[in-house]
Amino acid sequence: MRWNSNPLPAIRYCITSVLILFLFTLPIFSQPSLEDKLKVNFNGDAQLETGNAYVGIEFHHNSPILQRISFYYPVSNSVDLSNDYWKRDSSFVMSAAIKINNKIEWLNHQKYEFTSTPYFVSWHKKDNDKDVRITYNFLKDKPAYTVTWEIINKSKTNQTFQLYTDLEANLKTSHSYKIKDMAYTDSNFMSDKLVIYYHDNELQNVSLFSMDKGEPASAFSTKSVLPKIPVPQNKWWNDKDLLLKNDIIEQGSEAIPAFRYLYKKDLEPNAKMTVIQIIGTGKYEEINSLAGDCADIYKNEIDAYKDYVLSYCKQNQFTTGDGYIDKTVLWSNAILAVNKHYIDGSVQPMPCPAEYYFYFTHDVLLTDLAAVNFDLPRVKSDLSFIVDHADKNKVIPHAYYWQDSSFVTEYADSDNWNHFWFVIAASKYLLHSGDTQFLNMIYPYVQKSITMALSNRHDDLMWALRPDWWDIGRNYGPRAYMTILAAKSLREFIYISSVLNKNIDKIPEYENTADILEKGLNNKLWSPTQKYLINYFADGSIDKHYYIGSLLASHYNLLNNERKNELTESAAKNLLDPNVGIYTVYPMDFQKLIDYLKFAGNEAGDAYFYINGGVWSQGNTWYALSLMSAGKKKDAYDFIRKDMTLNGIINGPNGQPAMYEVRYAKKNSDIYGKIDKPQFMWAAGWYMYSLYNLFVIKENSWNLSFDPWLPDNLKSISCSLTINGSKALTTIKGKGEFINSIMIDGKEFNSAVLPSGLTNTNRVDITLGSPRAPYLKDLNTGLKSVSYEKQKKLYSFTVNRRNISASIISPLKPVSLTINGTTRNDLLTTTIKGSVYIISISPDIKTISPSEHGSREEVHYSLSF
Repeated sequence: MRWNSNPLPAIRYCITSVLILFLFTLPIFSQPSLEDKLKVNFNGDAQLETGNAYVGIEFHHNSPILQRISFYYPVSNSVDLSNDYWKRDSSFVMSAAIKINNKIEWLNHQKYEFTSTPYFVSWHKKDNDKDVRITYNFLKDKPAYTVTWEIINKSKTNQTFQLYTDLEANLKTSHSYKIKDMAYTDSNFMSDKLVIYYHDNELQNVSLFSMDKGEPASAFSTKSVLPKIPVPQNKWWNDKDLLLKNDIIEQGSEAIPAFRYLYKKDLEPNAKMTVIQIIGTGKYEEINSLAGDCADIYKNEIDAYKDYVLSYCKQNQFTTGDGYIDKTVLWSNAILAVNKHYIDGSVQPMPCPAEYYFYFTHDVLLTDLAAVNFDLPRVKSDLSFIVDHADKNKVIPHAYYWQDSSFVTEYADSDNWNHFWFVIAASKYLLHSGDTQFLNMIYPYVQKSITMALSNRHDDLMWALRPDWWDIGRNYGPRAYMTILAAKSLREFIYISSVLNKNIDKIPEYENTADILEKGLNNKLWSPTQKYLINYFADGSIDKHYYIGSLLASHYNLLNNERKNELTESAAKNLLDPNVGIYTVYPMDFQKLIDYLKFAGNEAGDAYFYINGGVWSQGNTWYALSLMSAGKKKDAYDFIRKDMTLNGIINGPNGQPAMYEVRYAKKNSDIYGKIDKPQFMWAAGWYMYSLYNLFVIKENSWNLSFDPWLPDNLKSISCSLTINGSKALTTIKGKGEFINSIMIDGKEFNSAVLPSGLTNTNRVDITLGSPRAPYLKDLNTGLKSVSYEKQKKLYSFTVNRRNISASIISPLKPVSLTINGTTRNDLLTTTIKGSVYIISISPDIKTISPSEHGSREEVHYSLSF
């Protein structure tokens, strides 16, 4: 054998071969699709809800068999056989069985693993005899869902498979939960269609349909096996055999209805039987054509629904490189896209897919505090819906829903926190959008909310019936939560009024009232022993409970830095369970205070349950925000990652994939950490709100500012951010406490505070590090414009009033400050941190006059270096 003394050709050949191999195998290493990133696989014990705008479904304990259906078209009705809300996990509205030759297996209490996203779920189980997959999908623009049954013969011989399904179709009315169980039916079995008709005004004469699109049924019936309702919780079906004959309820002989099918097929080894059922609702006069449309286009509608949700996720990106954080972002966006219901002719945001069918103003407004950062059309639509459903006196709704025979509006009384959240959400919409035309239109409603809410002001505190943020209990006394929201919303109202040039003469009064409330909060509700904001009862006695609502005082900057730290430390000591999150209250003794607080029985729940010390998603967010306000962003990041992300929740006690309403918090209990309502809208909203405040922005009542931060393990983040009506791709990279540079659409920008004149922004790039030029960090009034003349070393900005507070970060030492050309170095304070100058401009307290509070005069500040 002869060896080639020149190795280069061989090396080139090897390199070429490797490259060719890489190119041909590239698809193997391709990135997962967005849907694959969104999917979750789980085989533990879980509660699950999913749906579309027209129907929501619910499961418990990993059973693939339905336990509740909520229909929203033409009005809200539900299929629900539970007799006790808190035990609804033990009732089913459906039964199903698989029979192989003579062996029957009922599926209701079987445990299946599942793959899910917020818009579908697929259940799977495999054994030596069979491989079973049950998948629930939803149509985008039609009031229907599909369930697909796929059964594969895994034995080594031919087998006869039978599938039996029984979906009960008796209904409960919205809100009053009246049982409706008398209907008649018809069928056109040649077209695989069964229809159930309810001639009942309280149900809006709803009709239900079921269509077969896969394996044809060998027998069917629309007659229920139920002799009467209510039924036993755990089992109501006859599990002796799968006998079924074609049978319907004739008109004139109404009875309890159901959709019952029997399918039979002989399967060779590895052969598959596929059954597809389409179930939906409609009006009597349209039901036949609607069912036909669904049968014709259901595949396209399912794809369109998926595409709609994934498109929403793409449009509202927030990427950090942390898998826990990023997957939960996708889930949050998907929930915001999915959690909407049809109500009275339009589709509106709703709390969850299956459990709530009320429009709750509160849930919508809290979610919109996050959505202003990335989805302004949603927020504008929500605010419009709220004012459209206000009464003639411009009082906003608390809730809107169908009740038996008509749509009902519950209006927010003066004690209702919706007034404050409405003002705050409207203000943040204006801050992010600059949409003065819309704010002018809704301003009378905003003003009405302020006026109504302040009727519960008693000197320097707000009084309320409810102890904290919830809507149960009645004991009228001073409340920290309502005082916090009152001071905050008053300052937001001042901002709105100033921008719109309305009620300028009243602004000094509003500002004085906000200041009085802030002082009252600190002087009367701060407990130096508990180091926390507390309440008082109606009889004047101290309410020593630790409530989560008090945490907002830190986020809304109503406490000094020392108290921010003490508040957060007290919460960590008394409210925090590191495994699940923040208790809603401590101590958990509401069950002992039912008469005193005038609860309706045990509606607050037992200790560590529901409001009586359960863990709620907003409490977790408010604690994370309080950590941020106390300068502990790394602690906030760790807490969010452990207790608020999808993976963190899964890894906790009794964990499961969920963005939940409430989590049970009783340790040493079988249900410690269990979730209720796992796909909750405001949980998704508060999560996104947390991320924007942690990594990207800071808001006060006047300004949107960049406040970028990156932990050591993250190299960069990118997100969508709305700035004065434009949606900008915003990136953050680098390391350090300060900002090295801000580039807006490729041009250097020397302010972290964003001026009102900054429009048509497409891209923002922020680099952390040692600052290379001065930049405005904080400002307590509206910013008109800002500039830095590098050659002259002159930093200038224009604001809308005198006597401001501001901070500037600079690599250069300041020399002098001028205000409208007058030197005012007496208002200038400078500290040094390393090589960075931290410059503070203070208000001239001695010369402040009340008339200046509402002034729209432009004031020019110049700082020379």
